[in-house]
Amino acid sequence: MAVFMYGNVNGTYQPPNIDLFALAREQNNQPVRFRDTEVGKDMPAVTVNISSEGLRALHGTKFPGSIDIKAEQEKLRYASEHQPVESFRSRLSRELQQGTEQLRADKPYGKVSMEDKEEILMKSFRDIADEIVAGHDNGTRVRFIEDPDSEDGYRRLSKDDELSILQQDFEELAEARFGKKQQEAAAMVTKQIEELNKVLERSGKSFKQQEYQPERIPDGFLERLMERAKLYVSGLNA
Repeated sequence: MAVFMYGNVNGTYQPPNIDLFALAREQNNQPVRFRDTEVGKDMPAVTVNISSEGLRALHGTKFPGSIDIKAEQEKLRYASEHQPVESFRSRLSRELQQGTEQLRADKPYGKVSMEDKEEILMKSFRDIADEIVAGHDNGTRVRFIEDPDSEDGYRRLSKDDELSILQQDFEELAEARFGKKQQEAAAMVTKQIEELNKVLERSGKSFKQQEYQPERIPDGFLERLMERAKLYVSGLNA
């Protein structure tokens, strides 16, 4: 069963860094002073100096109806890091299908070998594993899974956590796609076609059989596929 994850799909969330003082300087807006107005022309000048830190503190005061900027930024960051993301099993399956269809279109007679499918699936696995490692190493990848025991219902995943989930999803997909049940299903279809041909031949009817080549999975294919994936992850952790 695929493990559902959540994370920052488009990279790490970066809260907006706005320098109001720099913007004001760029706009060069000159404030209208009270003493320059008709009403205030006879008023004595009053000078008040407020530091940048003081202004920030003033604007951060909770007036009725005011917005807590830091709280809003935290909400945006949390939302960006908890988006549903495609499961590893879904991506592996999708890329296997897409790669097979593309190769079938490129090859004469549309023949795609088991070795071709193995390489397509392994490339997808390596690409995902490399993304996991690179993302965690440079700090741009954030992934969670649901965890009812945590405070907010999610548990953040480490690099090793993700690689372990990838390995699990890969093995489950490989078993479903190339395991014993799939081999038995292919053998059953082949037998049914052969029996149909015999019946039609005895009845004297002509039958143009559409070409059907069941997927013949070589002995040891599944085991080799899983072992290659394990060795690749071991190399990343070395």
